[in-house]
Amino acid sequence: MNRRLVILNVALLGLAGLLVWTLRAHWSGAQAQQRAVLQRKTEPRKILAPPSPPPVKPVSPGEYLDVASRMLFSKDRNPTVVIEAPPPKPEPPMPALPAYHGQMAIGEPVAFLSLASTAQRGYRAGESIGDFKLVSFDRESIRFDWNGKTVERKLDELRPKETAQASPPPAPAAAPSAVKPVTSLGLASGSSTTNAQPTSDDPMMGPVLSDGTRGCVPSDTSPGGTVHAGYRKDMTMTIVGALCHWELLK
Repeated sequence: MNRRLVILNVALLGLAGLLVWTLRAHWSGAQAQQRAVLQRKTEPRKILAPPSPPPVKPVSPGEYLDVASRMLFSKDRNPTVVIEAPPPKPEPPMPALPAYHGQMAIGEPVAFLSLASTAQRGYRAGESIGDFKLVSFDRESIRFDWNGKTVERKLDELRPKETAQASPPPAPAAAPSAVKPVTSLGLASGSSTTNAQPTSDDPMMGPVLSDGTRGCVPSDTSPGGTVHAGYRKDMTMTIVGALCHWELLK
């Protein structure tokens, strides 16, 4: 019994001694490695010089356009040079419109017009008179083209405005038996002298007709549109001649 204990103790002591030697060997190796690391000399690393910067590009004035146009403190600055166009030429004044003397509606309608420099004659739609071109007309208005613009006027506005002739003093009344009806140079709307009153106190006008108008006399040579004694002369050209009468102005 005692012999086994002695052998076991010897074995344990040998094992303990082996462990101590192993630990001693590992510690010595670690110390040697540490000393080798600490004593090792490292070579310095070569540092390359930085590359030289690129040359500075010269500044051009065009690169300042954004600075000038986006100036926060002066928004009215603008590098764009504005070339002002010359003002347009004023439109020339429109000349005087042609004078209207009447119209004829038989066949193709014709309007009788005149200018200060041209005599009265008939014009059809599309024909030119002076600086104007006749576009169309009817019984109330007339339209011209001037420089691409349409000019429309009432017929009464274009009738010649002539000064009424002074009326001569009335002639002495003749005897009733000497009074004869005066025949007009064509009565408006086919009226005849049978319904007209035979009296006439004005040598430029004929007798008063049934519709309130007055007839024309052969000795009267005034143009159509003449205003006299509160009446306006109206002449209409037909295929059989001129129809003439005096209308009372309202």
